Amino acid sequence: AVDSPALEQQEQKAAKPRMMMPMSREEYEAKQSIVREVYDPETGRTRLVRGDGEIIERIVSRDQHAAINRQATRGDGASFVRGIHQARRGNI
Repeated sequence: AVDSPALEQQEQKAAKPRMMMPMSREEYEAKQSIVREVYDPETGRTRLVRGDGEIIERIVSRDQHAAINRQATRGDGASFVRGIHQARRGNI
C-alpha cells in the first residue's frame, strides 16, 4: 500500500468530528450508550458519566453510601484547604 498525501488528508477528514451537522438518532444513541467511570483527582470522587457528560447515579447499599460520603467529605476538605493555601500564596 502506497501512502499518498491525498489519502492521508482523506483519513484526517474522516477522523475529525462533524461540527455543524446534527447527529442521527443512531449516532446519538450509540454515543449515549457509552458509560465510563471518571476520576476527579481534585476531590477524589469517581463518577459514572454517560455520553458527553451526563452524570449517572450509582445504586449502592447504605454501608457503601456512608463510605462514599466519608471519602467525598475528606476529598472536599482537602480540596478546600489546598484552595486556601494557594490563595494565601497568591497562586490563584
